[in-house]
Amino acid sequence: MSPSSSLPVHEKLPTELMLHIFAFAIALPYSYDEVTLIFHGRHSPLYLGHICRAWRSIAWTTPSLWSAIDMKIPTDNLFPNGGINADEVDLFEQWLQRAQDTPLSLRFRKLQGPVPTNQTYRLLVRKILSRSKQWVYLDYLFSRSNQSGPFAEVAMHGGLPLLQTLIVGGEVVPKEWLHSALNLSNLIISNRNWDRRVPAVECALPNGSRLQYLRVHSIQPELFLDILRTSSSHLVSCAVTFYDQRLTPVGPPAIDLPRLVKLVVSQGKTARLNELLGLIHCPALSDLTLSNLRRIQRIPSARLDIRDLFGRWGRNLTSLTLSSGKLEECADIIPALEVLSSLRHLTLASVYHEDNDREDWKEWKHLSKSVNLQQSLPTLERLKAFVR
Repeated sequence: MSPSSSLPVHEKLPTELMLHIFAFAIALPYSYDEVTLIFHGRHSPLYLGHICRAWRSIAWTTPSLWSAIDMKIPTDNLFPNGGINADEVDLFEQWLQRAQDTPLSLRFRKLQGPVPTNQTYRLLVRKILSRSKQWVYLDYLFSRSNQSGPFAEVAMHGGLPLLQTLIVGGEVVPKEWLHSALNLSNLIISNRNWDRRVPAVECALPNGSRLQYLRVHSIQPELFLDILRTSSSHLVSCAVTFYDQRLTPVGPPAIDLPRLVKLVVSQGKTARLNELLGLIHCPALSDLTLSNLRRIQRIPSARLDIRDLFGRWGRNLTSLTLSSGKLEECADIIPALEVLSSLRHLTLASVYHEDNDREDWKEWKHLSKSVNLQQSLPTLERLKAFVR
């Protein structure tokens, strides 16, 4: 009997096939937005080394299997030394050595407490920064007081020439990052503590930005408009929640977004929505979501002019979602839909009635009668409503 015939089945497979299997087994899946990677539950390449010597040999020498790193710094209340020890730094160094020059996806988080000041933590940060030229994906979340901490010197280490996706939570994006990330195509700013005032900052996106996907939560209108102006020629999808309590007007120049096809706007806390959206021209828009419009009803002069908005954006609009609004308001909006000559899908999500004593079915009957007017919505193919 030949030696090869006595080998287990998993050791008979060609190395090239094993590489494809390994890559599939530990690949990071995307979230629903097709931008955010899901690190939780991912199988580490270390697991492959537990099976047999042949698998370990393949896994240990394949850089692409070591391209994703997920790090969470514990709170100081539980770990006075910052939660980092020398063994963990050594493991991280070995991980980077196995990754070699492959592009890296990094998720780095610290939710509470001050930035650790011990030497071990500073050594870890230096090792991470030493590979900043390889970052292709960075998901970074620190508490607001720590935002200027770990990676403030990234520009000094060669910048971020490969970075395509940047997710920042806890604060606005450090300008040094954006100036050195010329290939950035996906930007998510997820500000925490939305009930507090977001500090005013200057937009740092370079002119000629290649940004295609933008999602921002709790952002000042002026900063949002600046981001749009620097990335207008490439932007395809945008979602924004405003945070602003000022009544000062926003002015020109207008913003032309020729490639924008999907837009999600949440009222948040601003009374300047008409002015903000009035500056934006998006002739290719096909998918629009408007949510939390009820928040401005206390300021009648700031109520969103739906008919004017549909008149400017509705040329190619095929899908419309109205979310978190009153039934009465949705009923008022229905007549404005007649200008949407291409509308095929209408969704009313999280719709509610203000008077709890009124019966749901009566409100819904009134609304559905308006919606079913074939004369007003001749192209409508699907109506979905979630009434609560």
